[in-house]
Amino acid sequence: MKLNSIFFITFFAFFACSESAEKTLDICNECVIIDKNLFDDTQTNNYAINNVVLADNSLTITISASGCSENSWKATLVDENQILESNPIQRNTKILLENNEACLAVFEKDFTFDIQKLKENENSIILNLEGWNTQINY
Repeated sequence: MKLNSIFFITFFAFFACSESAEKTLDICNECVIIDKNLFDDTQTNNYAINNVVLADNSLTITISASGCSENSWKATLVDENQILESNPIQRNTKILLENNEACLAVFEKDFTFDIQKLKENENSIILNLEGWNTQINY
């Protein structure tokens, strides 16, 4: 009986942990992630960047892509986790857009990111956003 109890407790604990880890990644909309592997794996050919606005610590990026609606889209700003030595320093970033819709209509949506953690202890930095031809002075 004790062996069965231990087995069931271990079984449920194992599945409870893996399920919550998936939810953490799933709800990460409009957040900033610093991760070289994720940066390298992020594809940017499923959207276009139409506008970028920096206001204080918020970076608002307007994206257009095909789909049935923009309501289900999720976007994450991914940083390469590499400081380019210049004055001011530079960081490379990409947008990871989750868009699982397969329609031919084109929609546009604004995503706002708190980019304060990218600045670290610097007075100013330059962000190089893949798909946007102008450097962002922050």
